[in-house]
Amino acid sequence: MNGNRTWRALAPEAIASRTFDDELVLYNDVTGSTHHLSVLGRSVMLAVLAHPCGVALDALVRRVADDSGIDADDALAQSVERTLAELSELRLVTPTI
Repeated sequence: MNGNRTWRALAPEAIASRTFDDELVLYNDVTGSTHHLSVLGRSVMLAVLAHPCGVALDALVRRVADDSGIDADDALAQSVERTLAELSELRLVTPTI
């Protein structure tokens, strides 16, 4: 895990969101795409959106763990990294450095 890598929303001003139970639906005005996110995707995306200047991966993992009431272990870190990669492919987030 590269805990120092920082992530931010690609175009936060272009993202509209609606929460349904534990899931999140996003509309990206830049791409015209709508995305239905899982519980983990929701937690990661909301944490990224809460930090417009960017948030470090290790801080994201801790926030997801706190929100979910689980331990911030290597398995969670890998899941968060995988989720960030998927969100990046959807053009919702980008690494800053």
